[in-house]
Amino acid sequence: MNRTLARLTRMGPDEIRTRAHQALSKRWGRPPVFEVIPFAGAPVFPDPPTLCSLPEAENICLHRFDLLGYKDLDFGSPIDWHLDPVHHKRAPRKPWYQIPFLDFNAVGDHKIIWELNRHQHLVTLAEAGRLTKDDRFAAELRSQWGDWQRENPYPIGINWASTLEVAFRALSWLWVRHLLGDFHEDLLGALHLHGWHIERYLSTYYSPNTHLLGEGVALFAIGLLCPQIRGASRWRDRGWNIVLQQAETQVRPDGFHFEQSVYYHVYALDFFQFARDLAARNAIPIPASFDRTIEKMSEALSVLSQAGRPPNFGDDDGGRVLGSPPRPLAPSPARSPSPPRSLALTCAGIYTMTTTGSQLFIDAGPQGVFAGGHGHADALSIQLITDGRPILIDPGTFCYTCPERDRFRGTAAHNTLQVDGRDQAAPAGPFAWIGMPETAVDLWLPGETFDLFAGHHNGYAPVIHHRWVFGHKSGFWLVRDVVTEPRPSGSGHRLDLHWHLLDQCDIAILPHAGHTWSQSIERFDWSPVYGKKEPAFVQRFSAELTLPAEFAVILTSAESGTFTQTGPSAYRYEQPQGSHEFIFPRSGVRFIYRADTPDGPKEFSI
Repeated sequence: MNRTLARLTRMGPDEIRTRAHQALSKRWGRPPVFEVIPFAGAPVFPDPPTLCSLPEAENICLHRFDLLGYKDLDFGSPIDWHLDPVHHKRAPRKPWYQIPFLDFNAVGDHKIIWELNRHQHLVTLAEAGRLTKDDRFAAELRSQWGDWQRENPYPIGINWASTLEVAFRALSWLWVRHLLGDFHEDLLGALHLHGWHIERYLSTYYSPNTHLLGEGVALFAIGLLCPQIRGASRWRDRGWNIVLQQAETQVRPDGFHFEQSVYYHVYALDFFQFARDLAARNAIPIPASFDRTIEKMSEALSVLSQAGRPPNFGDDDGGRVLGSPPRPLAPSPARSPSPPRSLALTCAGIYTMTTTGSQLFIDAGPQGVFAGGHGHADALSIQLITDGRPILIDPGTFCYTCPERDRFRGTAAHNTLQVDGRDQAAPAGPFAWIGMPETAVDLWLPGETFDLFAGHHNGYAPVIHHRWVFGHKSGFWLVRDVVTEPRPSGSGHRLDLHWHLLDQCDIAILPHAGHTWSQSIERFDWSPVYGKKEPAFVQRFSAELTLPAEFAVILTSAESGTFTQTGPSAYRYEQPQGSHEFIFPRSGVRFIYRADTPDGPKEFSI
């Protein structure tokens, strides 16, 4: 009760009014009678890319589906639209607002159920029918669509519980309608019901992120493409306004999406681009600021894709908007900087050190917006991609509500330092964190010979984790971790440094000679796509030390060379082709880098 009252005191009048209206509507609201009205003109659906796979279409006819990272899922015959076949759980058939869809024990993984009920597989059937002229596919499509209507009468079932999922389903039906026309006599009535539900239960205050954006896109699309439905023009205008507003709200000045997830960045960009294409095809004026937002988002993705693919910071649940390529993330279609350059998205806090064919990424941004629902506890973590292949990896997502959710998004699953076995923030349900860290960048210096980064965060307060990263353009990186405490307690702290990799042969992780930390290589799962686990490795360095403490490693693709500590905060890396000395700041001393290579001796002081 106290938490509810505290939450109410933070709400403005419009939020209280909206939430109260939605709460009453759940129990007492009923959709209006469907009416067809005269209309003029013929709206145009954008031409999406063809995604037809005849083998997949044949399997769909057998009610077997490839969804997310799962293959050949059997939903039965007739299809059980409320089933999670992976965990053998079925959502209850009761009013949607009474279903605890985040309760894994009650419904299983709601994401699996909803992925099927987005009906994107109906588009595959429609395309297969058009390509082969085989009536079986269209007949199966109509059969499944009709069965869904009978098994999901409003407001019964989990498939009405998320407004975004209602929006996705409506977009799929509109795409099928574009391919086949009005394929069922009840189609317009069903789109009317979906449009009414979306408008009534917009995620304005529940999930004002990609949920609200996707709902706005669907409302815009239904309203524009179905002008014969009474109320369609209101949906069109309201949906378009939501899209334009969210373009201003959800995208940071550097072009990165505010949920701090590369996948959700691409996801939001898909939504914006689809809405823009739909508007352009139907002569709806497009503000220049909206085009600039799309351009900035594309540029940000290109900055992160210079080694062939972007990194995978934050959640990735595998779903995509109409016509989008499958996971894993494909390289950005926008042109990457040429020649490759070390660049930063400073608002997002993602810093990239780029060499020929490789790109190292440092996450020095916020954990996410609001409660950080799709962010991970990965402050100052590092990823490395070479020629399109992940080398130092992010663990992925695997699931949203299963027992392993917190393991995959926790600090130990990321390439950063952990203190006393703690996460940098405390999980508060599957889509929230408590006590998210503050991360600050102390230095960012990209250059022709090397790049230098320094930052720190307070995720283990009062203990502070500092990280320095030096990246040499010849293809090696020095990572120095320093752990401090403003008022040293004198007691020891357990320090664990994690390096996650797919293959031990891909990279050498060289600690400085003579260190006293324990070292191990263990198996650790990673999830390349939602629902799928594959074996990977973690190289871990651990110690129990009083603070301050520091540790440094060299990351390189070549195992040759020696790495030594030559003094307090001073290191030397010897290679056959030359030597490199590093002196890091202590008590006002500046950073000094000296190189003795075939190009001659050089010294830099910062």
